[in-house]
Amino acid sequence: MNTRTPAFLMANLGSDVSQLFSHLEKGETSLVTSAFGRTERVIAELLAHPELQGGTGEVETLRNVIADTLSEKRNLEVTKDELEEYFFPFSMRVLYKAP
Repeated sequence: MNTRTPAFLMANLGSDVSQLFSHLEKGETSLVTSAFGRTERVIAELLAHPELQGGTGEVETLRNVIADTLSEKRNLEVTKDELEEYFFPFSMRVLYKAP
């Protein structure tokens, strides 16, 4: 099995987070749940990735930001645009490494 790179996983996480926000904005509860499940799976894969051993603080922070997005009483003021801007470089890196 090929191990996916951290950049690839982060690009996928960015896509899932974007979908999560879109579904939240539209009130699509079941799709929010589905998108959140995908983000959790990608985050778990990132946290277990051998290239990130000892350097998972950023991923843990992202997990907290995503969880806060779904809480009824939000503590953070992170917008969809800010998160998309954060994930953009990962997507570009993966795009330009593609054959």
